[in-house]
Amino acid sequence: MNATPLTVDRLLSAPLPELLASSNAEIVDSPIVHPSFYGLALQDRDGGISLHLPANRSAAERDVMARQLVGRLLSAIHNGGAW
Repeated sequence: MNATPLTVDRLLSAPLPELLASSNAEIVDSPIVHPSFYGLALQDRDGGISLHLPANRSAAERDVMARQLVGRLLSAIHNGGAW
């Protein structure tokens, strides 16, 4: 993972490709299209993060979803697993 700390400002303002790269995260299109499915984040054994997002959402929705999932997962990792 990048040495640059993830601050709230950076989480919300960094270009999404930069945020994903620095967080070792990638977006994966999920086949789940149910309206209540928001997405999920998985941390791989190698430390990488897979963000599984509904493919049928707008780019703006997916951007917000990705930022929220990265922030929650990294916060949990650094706080001993607490969401």
